[in-house]
Amino acid sequence: MQPRTLAILVVILPLLASNSAYLLSAYEGSVPWCMPYIDGCTTISNAGRSGDTIFLYRILVFVYGVLLTGFWLYAKHWSDVLVGHATKVAQVIFWLGLIGSIGLLVYIDYLGATGETHRLLRRIGAALYFTMTPLAQFLMLWHHYKILRKKPAKFSINAKVLRYQLFIAIVILIIVAISVLLALTGNDTYERENIVEWNISLLVTLYFAGMIFLWKDYRHVFSIGGDKK
Repeated sequence: MQPRTLAILVVILPLLASNSAYLLSAYEGSVPWCMPYIDGCTTISNAGRSGDTIFLYRILVFVYGVLLTGFWLYAKHWSDVLVGHATKVAQVIFWLGLIGSIGLLVYIDYLGATGETHRLLRRIGAALYFTMTPLAQFLMLWHHYKILRKKPAKFSINAKVLRYQLFIAIVILIIVAISVLLALTGNDTYERENIVEWNISLLVTLYFAGMIFLWKDYRHVFSIGGDKK
């Protein structure tokens, strides 16, 4: 699977998983009808594990989690090609992304399971995904800007795409800052927490959409004797 195809899938799958899960759960009457991104009437997890929806949601998120590990591997190779050699920054991006992907797989593996231990593992998995994945994205964005300033790359980096991803990153930081402020001042509510969760999930996914355009000319072939770009 080529990098651009993989980037397309890591955008489509999470959008399909969360939104279809909510619609199906609401249709079955397991969660209330609303605009979750605005009203925050339920969490993504509640929508995903309600009724028969859990089977579809778990399959889609599991596949997404597996493909996301491949995405970060491609991201490392892409960085190596742009710079001309392996870098510590690319390794850090890869490991941050990989930990986030593993966290997502842990989360989905224990979704729907009962017991405090399973609930704790599910929360840890979700926390790792929503922490490590944005960190990897922010670092990747910084790395791309650094490469763009230093020298022409073998594969052109579109500055417009980077500005789009920068906008996504800024919005994520603003939402997180507002969420922390509300929590510290005691003004946070169940609905506001859910709004933050739905929108951060959406923004993390939309960041990956930029890679579809950055990787439009990027090809990678794995071979027994080594990787060929």
